[in-house]
Amino acid sequence: MRTIFARNVNDAWQQAISLIDHVGQVENSRNGPVRVAPFPVITIYSNPTERVLFDPKRDANPIFHLHEALWMLAGYNDATWLDQFVSDFSERYAESDGRMHGAYGYRWREHFENISSPSGGGMDQLDMCVDILTKDPTSRQAVIQMWDAEVDLGFMQLKDRPCNTQIYLRVREGVLDLCTMVRSNDIVWGCYGANVVHFTVLQEYLAARIGIPVGRFTQFSWNWHMYDNTKHLADHATANGWKAYPGTSPLVTNPKTIDDEIAAYVDNPASALDAKNVFLNDTALPMFKANVSRKKGDNEAAMRWAERVQAPDWKQATVEWLKRRKK
Repeated sequence: MRTIFARNVNDAWQQAISLIDHVGQVENSRNGPVRVAPFPVITIYSNPTERVLFDPKRDANPIFHLHEALWMLAGYNDATWLDQFVSDFSERYAESDGRMHGAYGYRWREHFENISSPSGGGMDQLDMCVDILTKDPTSRQAVIQMWDAEVDLGFMQLKDRPCNTQIYLRVREGVLDLCTMVRSNDIVWGCYGANVVHFTVLQEYLAARIGIPVGRFTQFSWNWHMYDNTKHLADHATANGWKAYPGTSPLVTNPKTIDDEIAAYVDNPASALDAKNVFLNDTALPMFKANVSRKKGDNEAAMRWAERVQAPDWKQATVEWLKRRKK
């Protein structure tokens, strides 16, 4: 087993490239040749809200990553909503009805039956964990489940099933730590790309609802790997942006309204204009508008919207990503 101790995702990404170069063993997979660590890899972040990856060679799409995280918090599984950011997303990952079988947010909030409720319906694991840790911060029973053996185990024809299988939460020294257990972790697209955004956004959201600061974020990766067809994206020379991290803005400023406002935003981004959680209006919405303009081929309008983004990290990433699209 190896442990990467990192300040943020940019620091972790640098270390991950070095580690996979030194220990990666070539194996065959259904997606082609892959280099795999021969042991589990744990990544521990001391500043997990510094979640935006700036490496220009990796060229992560910040607009997609943020909006996928918000879509998850809303508890949705209609993958066609994500096609406006990645045009073939639902074609690649959704079943024939357009729904993503292993959608994390839906698993968090709807998928599992709430047998304790007289009215039935889905179990909102996020609400339950907030309640548990608010009432008893010493509890070690705040666990969020994503893997469901009844519908995941042995069903070979699915396009998607959860790679992150469980989440452990704990309050330690007055802050909220979060750990994900990952059965299979692609370090390029998943671990240090989309997943670190998904789960640190979740961590920040939960911490705000409990009323405590964010602590450490840990990824426990059982099968930690990089596919050969993506190794050109992992370049030591460009993965060096973490020391100049530009700063962050809080996702949640009004915990009482955050659930309704995120759901309203996913249904209609213009609703952010009236949101009490200002991140939706001053950061998410201009990023959404930048994406709309880019899709229409109006790069100048896209850049104007990007310049209006208030969160320093998301602004820098969006501006730089759009500039690379002009080449």
